[in-house]
Amino acid sequence: MKVLLVQPPVEDFYTTPIRLYPLGLLYAASVLEGAGAEVEILDCLTPLRKRQIPVPPSFSHLPPVDQIPYFFKGYYRFGLSDEDILRRVSAFAPDLIGISSQFTAYYESVERLARLIKGHSRAPVFIGGHHATVFAPEIRRRTPEIDFVLEGPAERCLPGFLKTRGVEPPAKKRRNGAASDAEGSIPDWRKLQPAHHLLNGTDYRIGRQNSISLIASRGCPYGCEFCGVHRMFGRKIEYREVDAVVEEMRRNYQLKGARIFNFEDDNLSFDREWFLKFLEAVAADTTLRAAELTAMNGLCHNTLDPEVLEAMKGTGFRELNVSLVTASQKLQDAFRRPYEIDRFDKFSSLVKEARRLSFFVTAYVIIGLPGQTFAEAKATIDELLALDVLVGPSVFYLAPGSPMLDRLDIPRAIKEDWNLYRSSAFAVETPDLSRAQLLELFSYARQKNLERKATRKTSPIL
Repeated sequence: MKVLLVQPPVEDFYTTPIRLYPLGLLYAASVLEGAGAEVEILDCLTPLRKRQIPVPPSFSHLPPVDQIPYFFKGYYRFGLSDEDILRRVSAFAPDLIGISSQFTAYYESVERLARLIKGHSRAPVFIGGHHATVFAPEIRRRTPEIDFVLEGPAERCLPGFLKTRGVEPPAKKRRNGAASDAEGSIPDWRKLQPAHHLLNGTDYRIGRQNSISLIASRGCPYGCEFCGVHRMFGRKIEYREVDAVVEEMRRNYQLKGARIFNFEDDNLSFDREWFLKFLEAVAADTTLRAAELTAMNGLCHNTLDPEVLEAMKGTGFRELNVSLVTASQKLQDAFRRPYEIDRFDKFSSLVKEARRLSFFVTAYVIIGLPGQTFAEAKATIDELLALDVLVGPSVFYLAPGSPMLDRLDIPRAIKEDWNLYRSSAFAVETPDLSRAQLLELFSYARQKNLERKATRKTSPIL
């Protein structure tokens, strides 16, 4: 069986190249190859082309982009043209086509792509990913062109699905390190090597360096009310063997020329003992001495301390991405954030130590949390600016699968418009923060960041 796995185009005001590596598809490809399928990846975002398109009707509540200070320059479609996509599909002639559907805000692109393909190919189309997992029943009702909606991680949903298609894995055969469970049907994800070999190493670059993304762990034990990541991987955190992670890095360093390794874990440093052991192994590996490590999803600051920072520095971490959310202890408690480090003063001490070690620090905050005031949000931004860090402002949005989603009193029109499930939509107003104030705070943070960028050198990752 020939299976084509597709990362669809994206439509938004911006995109972040380091976050576009199709790691989820590579795990799916590994499972499929383990079942004997021939797999090809069609990454519609590589090379990253863009063309400006009209701002969609869903965003009609926003002022014209040229009237918002320090805002984005326009709204774009990022990705291959429809003609190029159909040409690639036709050239491979797949028996089955899978489309990644990770982000709810980008489902319209998934839906449009499925309809485009079905108009020119008889191959069944399936989708999987976080959005597919959270909204599976709604997708099945909404988009008949999508033949199958798979829920959960690839190693759990794909084997059963393949069996319904008449595909059985080779008897007692293990491929890509995918050891199975006791029943022999579900590969152990910790032993599963993503199919990096299906991608061209030079297609994924940060600055002038080849890069890959990978994961060392799954799951997050925290219960932040505004987060829905547990719907895919649960709240129990599991780690791969250190040697397996280092071997994946070494192989891609040697075979694909990868020099930047971005970890997409939700909580990479949660297990301090494991993290220090991993950092020690990387530092001791002579092959990886020119490597740079980063964790763009952000590390939880209460899992870090001076010893961990020193070890990170010794392995090629140059950037420290930390998620603060807010400096308000009251709001941290209200949303069940892990903030047990004696409030903002301990966070400040951690950042100062990171700056002493020459880390470039980015601290992420959420603007527009229910109950947050304009004064509190601005004070958080100003306190971070005083620490000489880059402030990453994320405007509060509806997070699929989050405990908060069902409790919020949100107009039905907003809840049902998946396009608005993104920070750049500025969709959720609260009694304490109007949309105009959200835009003002966002522009203020960007203005201060740009002023600082003009006076110092930043990493190519940013």
